[in-house]
Amino acid sequence: MRQVRLLTMFAVVIAAVVIGMPRLGARQAAPTAPTGLKYVVSPGGGVSLQWTHSTGTVTNYVLEAGVSPGAPFLRLPAGSDGLLYGKMPELVPAFTAAGVGSGNFFVRIRGANGAAESAPSNEVEVPIRAGCFAPGAPTNFTQIVRGTLGFLAWNPGNGGQATTYTVRASFVPNDPNPPIQLPMSALAFTLGIPPGSYYVHIVASNACGTSAPSNELLVTAPADTPARTPDPPAGERLPMPDVRGMVFQFANEAIGRGLFSLDNLCPTRVAGPYQDAAHELEARKTQRNNYIDYIVSRLRQIDTRFGYNAKPTRAWVPSVIAGDEIAYHYGSDAPEGSPNAYAIDVLGGHCTGVGVVPNNTANRHTPDYRPFFNEFVRWTGAGAF
Repeated sequence: MRQVRLLTMFAVVIAAVVIGMPRLGARQAAPTAPTGLKYVVSPGGGVSLQWTHSTGTVTNYVLEAGVSPGAPFLRLPAGSDGLLYGKMPELVPAFTAAGVGSGNFFVRIRGANGAAESAPSNEVEVPIRAGCFAPGAPTNFTQIVRGTLGFLAWNPGNGGQATTYTVRASFVPNDPNPPIQLPMSALAFTLGIPPGSYYVHIVASNACGTSAPSNELLVTAPADTPARTPDPPAGERLPMPDVRGMVFQFANEAIGRGLFSLDNLCPTRVAGPYQDAAHELEARKTQRNNYIDYIVSRLRQIDTRFGYNAKPTRAWVPSVIAGDEIAYHYGSDAPEGSPNAYAIDVLGGHCTGVGVVPNNTANRHTPDYRPFFNEFVRWTGAGAF
């Protein structure tokens, strides 16, 4: 009965977590199973899950949990978050909950639509405790090197939430006491690499312990890694590189080229007619513009996994891309149309001051860098590549 009560608490906590879209009326084939399910737990009953999207027609995900392997007795079909500012509801391959009772839970995910459900994802045993739990070894440690500029990034491993990541480098492989140790709190960073070759790995730590090391990379500078970061293992995801500094550098270049004027940032659009001025403005925002084209083209000199977000949540206008966002394809699937992508807002105040909507007269455009993880994304080259 104790485990039943704990799982009931689990249900109450996460029933409000939105990871779905509306069901389809027409019958559809079952989507493929989600893959790469991972977890991070934090003190006080916090849990975060993340997985890679199902393929095929998927409109929502179903979480299954139990207290023994392969025997779930709790199923939580996630509903829609409804419409927000005219957006379509989101479909996000992750959720976070807090206040879950202590226990060991076996959790898996299914993709679903209005007609069928997928096979289950891999199953993970999630240990939830009132106190802390040591972190797992970081995964998918990845490098991008352009000359002497390095972009290093990794994903958290299954286990407790890390408070510190330490980048450890040596001149010999598998060194148990690397002479170079750089503590940090983020999952990615950019650095100038002194000329030479270094064996690098990551460890995660918190008050309860330190993880085993991540995979080790040989990082060499000056050098150039492949133009496109190699695919992760099937079903896994690459980490998101930290390109904040580069985005602001490229934004300043774009400003210097005269690409920050309203006609470059929010060009008119001939398609229509539109239902009202708000729809017309949204249509102008969801197309390519000279500024975003410049930012994406420059980022693709770092990694050709960068592209545009097709903005599938704007189905109520003829959306081509989000004119203020970039996308980074993290999967091993074909990139065009893939939902396996991160999105980053790189333009603040998009299409303000264009005079389409009443009281919209102040030009508040600013360069921006704001990754977001609560919206459905589809990667696209938008005909540019």
